[in-house]
Amino acid sequence: SQGGTGSTQQDSSSGGTSISAGIGHPVNVCQLLPATTVASVSGEPITKAEEQDAPSYKIYMCNYTSADGTSGLTVSVLALDAAPGYDGSLQAAGSGAKPISGLGDKAFSSILGLQALFRNVSITVGNLPSDAAAETLIKDLQPKL
Repeated sequence: SQGGTGSTQQDSSSGGTSISAGIGHPVNVCQLLPATTVASVSGEPITKAEEQDAPSYKIYMCNYTSADGTSGLTVSVLALDAAPGYDGSLQAAGSGAKPISGLGDKAFSSILGLQALFRNVSITVGNLPSDAAAETLIKDLQPKL
């Protein structure tokens, strides 16, 4: 196991945020990852993007859907206690979890989606069958956070 949490580095943009908070500002996932981008990457007929945040928990999520509502996926960012949250999700996925290498500090996919941990922020793409497309969306979003 790795020593410590790796959160000891000073981040000039974080101000006075606690160690467990990965981002010191709200995130609008739908703005950072527009419906047109998600449609293009996923191959799904996505036309609508609806932000569904829980700011007190530092959960920022965009729900992407097709015009007729038959197709859709979610992209969420967790910026509070993300490392324990990631571990909990991995444990819940059990033997269905498939490690993904080369994405963030660690990442896995399961029936629930693909989740990647970047220091103390996790990004999850849910309800998208293609791991490759989910990985592309995460790599697109992460530098913008």
